[in-house]
Amino acid sequence: MGKYTSYKVKEPPIKRGEMHPITRGIGCILFAIVPPLSYLSAVLVVDYGISQRWPIPPDWLGTPTIHPLLLQLQGLTGVYDFIYTQTNLTANLIFAIAVAVVVFGILSMLYGFLYSMTGPSQYGPTDAPPIRRKVKRYKR
Repeated sequence: MGKYTSYKVKEPPIKRGEMHPITRGIGCILFAIVPPLSYLSAVLVVDYGISQRWPIPPDWLGTPTIHPLLLQLQGLTGVYDFIYTQTNLTANLIFAIAVAVVVFGILSMLYGFLYSMTGPSQYGPTDAPPIRRKVKRYKR
């Protein structure tokens, strides 16, 4: 062995592109929890918006309408009955999508920040860091 080599056994670094199993589990839980919670919060927001007279389009409010050709499908009568019992379904779904996009955006920024702090090194063992040059200020 050479003068500058170490006899200590190094742990293999985390390879790029591999995902830790914990992050897979957290992502699965988030995709199972965020949409129902966003729908429930959207129901509350729509009800509050109606009481405060927010400018929600009137087409979004009330019971949804189904095209007459779809009503001829007899196998979906249970689904149609459930849809007709929902009030403000269109507004609830639109607000739920908006809330879910905001929540997923915040969580992805938080994850990116935490990953940059705790993730593997930006450079591998064969990479060199970028050159830092001192640039002189331009004088006329």
